[in-house]
Amino acid sequence: MGAPWPNRPELHRSIAQIEFSRLGFRIEGQSVAGVETWLRIPQWSLGIDVGRSPDHVVRCRHLALTHAHMDHAGGLAQFLAMRRLYSLGPSTVYAPAAICPDLALLVQAWQRLHGHEFDWRLVPMQPGQEEDLGGGRFLRAFAVQHVVPALGYAVLERPRKLLRQYTGQPGDVLREMTARGVVVTEQLERVVLAVSGDSLVSVLETAPELREAEVALIEATFLDSRRSQADAHLGGHIHLDELIERKNLLQARHFVPYHISQIYSVREAHDLLQSRLPAELAERTHALLPAERVRPPSGPQLAA
Repeated sequence: MGAPWPNRPELHRSIAQIEFSRLGFRIEGQSVAGVETWLRIPQWSLGIDVGRSPDHVVRCRHLALTHAHMDHAGGLAQFLAMRRLYSLGPSTVYAPAAICPDLALLVQAWQRLHGHEFDWRLVPMQPGQEEDLGGGRFLRAFAVQHVVPALGYAVLERPRKLLRQYTGQPGDVLREMTARGVVVTEQLERVVLAVSGDSLVSVLETAPELREAEVALIEATFLDSRRSQADAHLGGHIHLDELIERKNLLQARHFVPYHISQIYSVREAHDLLQSRLPAELAERTHALLPAERVRPPSGPQLAA
């Protein structure tokens, strides 16, 4: 019997929540460069990164780690221990293959120190590899450039669609055709969500998932001249200037900048994004920032 689930409303006060109601999911999280990054999509029981391990992420059966910097992976052992405490069952952790041996050793050490085994499975990921998340969704890893081994992730759906020539055919006719081996549908692929993780801006050119996604979370660590592009590159990060220069590659229906430096207040970050981004891009942009509540992105694509 696990411990009772905590009821601590104070934990919710500074968590960003962005609702994509027409797409059927919500992104929750906190992301401050160098401090902590964690994301949760509750409808899919999926977490991405766990710099700390709030109750929100602990609920996720699936956890994808982009890389092993402490502000992105430092909460892994606590994540596993809390899932055990609350009897939440097994979890699957996806991580870049290069870091998995060390992650496994770290968790083994924590299990000894904790005095308990954790119920988890570690899946080494390579660029292009896909894993089944259930519910008709798949997690795909893609290559990024960072200062340590790292990956970005995309969530895909593959619905089937009736071929155009059979539109309007009665259901019993379609079933009879299918029974005779006639192919009446085609499989589509839709990138619902893509997350860059920490990366250089070259990821926009190498990862088509970020361009094709309904929702693209792309790191934008620095937003103005207080830090240069060279400063961003030293840490393997992206400057807003670089995104503006490549605005033609920011094709996602919704653009979500995240991993913004703590040198900017929430208000400064909002104002800089709205004033510096081209108008067409700004209207489909909503940053993941502390102290945000449920506020859907603006723009005509959300109109009834």
